[in-house]
Amino acid sequence: MPRPSIPAALVLLLAATPALAAAPPDLEAAHLAAEAAIRSGDYRAAARRYQEILASLEALPANEASEEEWVRALLRFAVVESTLGNGASARAATERALSLDPGLRLDPDLYSPAFRRDLDAARSRVAARPRFLLRITGGDAPGWAWVQGRSIGAVPAEVRLPAGSYRVGVESGGRVESATVALAADRSVAVVAGPTTAPPDLSPRPPRAPVALAFTPPAPWIRPAAWTATGLAAAAAGLATWQGIAAAGSHADAQGMVLPDGSLKPGVDPAAYAAATSAFQSERRNAWIAGGTALFLGAGATVLWLLVPSLPVEPGPAGLALRF
Repeated sequence: MPRPSIPAALVLLLAATPALAAAPPDLEAAHLAAEAAIRSGDYRAAARRYQEILASLEALPANEASEEEWVRALLRFAVVESTLGNGASARAATERALSLDPGLRLDPDLYSPAFRRDLDAARSRVAARPRFLLRITGGDAPGWAWVQGRSIGAVPAEVRLPAGSYRVGVESGGRVESATVALAADRSVAVVAGPTTAPPDLSPRPPRAPVALAFTPPAPWIRPAAWTATGLAAAAAGLATWQGIAAAGSHADAQGMVLPDGSLKPGVDPAAYAAATSAFQSERRNAWIAGGTALFLGAGATVLWLLVPSLPVEPGPAGLALRF
């Protein structure tokens, strides 16, 4: 395997925020498998994994594969291909990511200066290309247009893009229709979605009986559930703190192996650098997940504790009232 010119583990981290955590579970599992291949030094296996991820994104409905997920997969693939010495493939993936997000900026903690310079060069190439008009129309029903995971407005909608392949679709009436479009000139695409119109039911119906509303007191399990949620929230917060500290240590270890120009220091094993950066990614992701879980459990515990005062206190044996 060629000596890496760019450390393969410097890839975009999937932060556990609602925007990125929306990736389908099978895609997230494929990302984890690719990261495991990087950690073991098998960059060719990682490249195959990212190719499978991109193919899976191409098969999803246009509104389910978000723009962030496309850019994430393309950049990771580009870094691995650069490490393997496949410059043309890496440039193509980087330029496609910039076609989707021309203002893309990289986290300097996760990408080497050399890769960031390559991105800036690709940005210039993409900016110099002609942009073509893509017009998306739908049927008679109102709908919403999507291009490569980005909502571009109500149909008919228009957007200008560089030449390339794009996943487009229309969402209407609870249904989504998608298609892949090869754009090489101004083009109009009709994508029809929406439910089949059924004739209205005009048959007479008997009057509805009045609905009686009755108040149901809170169930007795609320207090134990509140204690359980509080304990789990505290445990998740502790885990988030621990993983955050571990991520900071792994990041410091990785940065200590890199020279100011982005290359590895003499004598540093690329596999050791890849392991350190991969550990940083995993620990940082775990910290985000644990922190989000702690917030969610804390909010649930707060709601439960607000309901607790309305619960009756049942007297125990000998008239002793117990509350826990």
